[in-house]
Amino acid sequence: TLTLPALRLESVTTVLDQRRVGDLSRRVLFGTTLVEEDGWTYVFGGDDGRPASRAASHAHVARVPEGGLADPAAWEYWDGSGWRSRARPAPVLGDGRRTGVGSAFTVTRDDGTYVLFTMAAGAQGLATVTAYWACSPAGPWHGPAGAFTPALPAAGTAAYNPQTHPELSRGGRLVLSLDVNWLETSAAAAMLSRNVSLYRPRFVTVRLGPPR
Repeated sequence: TLTLPALRLESVTTVLDQRRVGDLSRRVLFGTTLVEEDGWTYVFGGDDGRPASRAASHAHVARVPEGGLADPAAWEYWDGSGWRSRARPAPVLGDGRRTGVGSAFTVTRDDGTYVLFTMAAGAQGLATVTAYWACSPAGPWHGPAGAFTPALPAAGTAAYNPQTHPELSRGGRLVLSLDVNWLETSAAAAMLSRNVSLYRPRFVTVRLGPPR
């Protein structure tokens, strides 16, 4: 819990204790994105133990009544068959190869449909943004579909961390932001210091429509 606007730390509350999950790739990092709907806050996360690999991560989802994020007892996790408190979260998306999410993804709700944007899994890696859709937060999720390659400012850079901005979206068009960084991590700091504008987010507008 942080104060506003100073962002001074007031307290830390453990919601899901994963210290006993020894395999870091199976620890779920909730908070990647959230959607509020029908009195619930749906919180999505991924098992981000392999950020440097091309393998896809799995997406997970939990829910709390609106206003209950700070109450660990209010959290319920999708365990594969239903919502359970203090349950081991089960993936709602991802087979570890062709389908899945990157280290960051975003979910929005459009006209009753949940839409997820992520960097494409597998060989396409950080070059392509793709989407999945579902009728409920727990899925089943369909896709990937609607892939596109965002424009990049320079050779050797990559896009990541797609985020939707519903507050900026109008008339069936959705505004999506993307961060940019250098693929070569050893040179990233030096290159960004020379041209800090490379690290600024880029924005694209996508039109949502029925799947083909």
